[in-house]
Amino acid sequence: MIDRLVRKAAELELLLGDPADASSQYGFAAAVRRDERGEFPDELAGVLREAGFHLDHLPAEWGGGFESFDRSLLLVRAAARRDLNTMPATMFSITAATCVRLHGSPGQQQWLAGLLRRGGAVGFALSEAGHGSDLLANEARLEPDGDGWRLTGRKWMVGLGQRCEAMYVVARTGERGPGAFTAVLLDLTTTADGLRRGAPVATGGMRGIDFAHPRFDALPVGRDQLVGRPGQALEVAVKAQQVVRLMSTAGSLGCADTALRLTLDFAAERRTGRTLLIDSPYQRRELAVAAAALLSADAVALAAARGIHVAPEQFSVWGCAAKHVVAEAAEDAIARCGATLATRSVLRTEGPGGGLFQKLQRDAALVRVVDTSTLANLRSFAGQLPALAAAAEAGDGDAQAARTVFALDRELPPYDPGRLDLSARGRDLPTGTLAAVATPAARALAEAGSPAVAALAERLLAAVRGLPAEAAEAAGAPGGTGPADLAERFAWLHAAACCLQLWWAGRHLPLYGQKPGSADWLGACLGYLLARADQQPVRRAAEHLLPALDVLLDLRREHRMFAAAPVPLARPGV
Repeated sequence: MIDRLVRKAAELELLLGDPADASSQYGFAAAVRRDERGEFPDELAGVLREAGFHLDHLPAEWGGGFESFDRSLLLVRAAARRDLNTMPATMFSITAATCVRLHGSPGQQQWLAGLLRRGGAVGFALSEAGHGSDLLANEARLEPDGDGWRLTGRKWMVGLGQRCEAMYVVARTGERGPGAFTAVLLDLTTTADGLRRGAPVATGGMRGIDFAHPRFDALPVGRDQLVGRPGQALEVAVKAQQVVRLMSTAGSLGCADTALRLTLDFAAERRTGRTLLIDSPYQRRELAVAAAALLSADAVALAAARGIHVAPEQFSVWGCAAKHVVAEAAEDAIARCGATLATRSVLRTEGPGGGLFQKLQRDAALVRVVDTSTLANLRSFAGQLPALAAAAEAGDGDAQAARTVFALDRELPPYDPGRLDLSARGRDLPTGTLAAVATPAARALAEAGSPAVAALAERLLAAVRGLPAEAAEAAGAPGGTGPADLAERFAWLHAAACCLQLWWAGRHLPLYGQKPGSADWLGACLGYLLARADQQPVRRAAEHLLPALDVLLDLRREHRMFAAAPVPLARPGV
């Protein structure tokens, strides 16, 4: 089953070849050149489109090649590890496409599917510069005009906004509340009067990807361009962003994978006196922390990619928690790589990879906030914490559903976006079923000679069971731990629960290329994630983290992705 999971990504690796080949247009050197010049990755995006990469997020009924999100996660990582810009260049339409799939008419869906199959793009225009994540304050307005409407206002940071042939725009049609917003789908190949795309927006990361702040000056909109019912748009847009947060984790992981691989190559050759840098106790600990961060992020993203098939109605929480942990852990890993590379990490063109590391830093920073700010992401589910904490303490979640998510050799049910919801209603599968897993897992770990990892599993269970008291304290203690702080703690504990569940359900599988049942990666992940949940210095957990570096070094020697389902990578010279 793991072989089937990695097949598409492995085929893409073979197609694109060795990314270290300086002469390849699909490699690191070409990515750095484009980054320096601010160029769109036309050639790389072209070969990806020829291979059908841009169809992977489209359902079969739209003529797409989507199979499951866990497969898509690995496929996108294979492209993003070479150049993150491949994601926006080919898949930035996923948000608008999801919206149209959720509430568009059959005709609108058919038209948009055709545009996307041809390699076109549709922009997603929701945010406004003056309001950011405060969507209820948005001002762009859609007003009746005869048999149609007029669209007036300005939107902010629309991906591919300079070149997209269509745009899904959310605008105000009422005065108050989430029901005051309606969506329109504009065909920009025929609509010109009243639209100003503005100058290209310069960004630190994803250089060359065009963003726009489009302005609408009484733009005529036909009634057939309205999507769904009036007043429905904001709810649909928020649901669609749950999917985007999930897929953005592939970008964070791609950047972190390449940063660690680059740094390990350097540390394995660089000497300080007679000692290889990688053998220096201080640097070995620092690299172990980075390795544990990446392994943790991978496990959380993989769990979310499978979980959205089984429990999409929980993704108002699950998707946000995964987004937070993966983005934070990936940036932590990259920062620690920078500490190892030292001066070479800040050289623009002379460092390892010829400036590649700086691009990875900037790209990862943009992925972290491209769909929402860190604070807005946490606040979006903070109000659900009391119910989530109570359910986690009760521990009566659906154990069979959890096993389907975490056992990688189990088939997933088809993805149903119609089940996405604005509230998880107190349900979070990883923490809600932890009580049934943690105790037998701890016993098995202790019997297998991993008592320290068993103790971490027991500590995790105690922390999850303590969440109701923490939620009550946060609600009644002004100036103390606030809702966003508790949401962040929940996210790290959710992540740790994902790791323990993945090990328990997959202990018969060679996860991370290790022998079945190996707890080395698990101990490192739990040590890292519990330290982050407790806001403690991660290096204090060094005894648990050091095996993570050995796991990554084994995968590096075998030319495999740093992943639980380790995709075979293109080998040097191939």
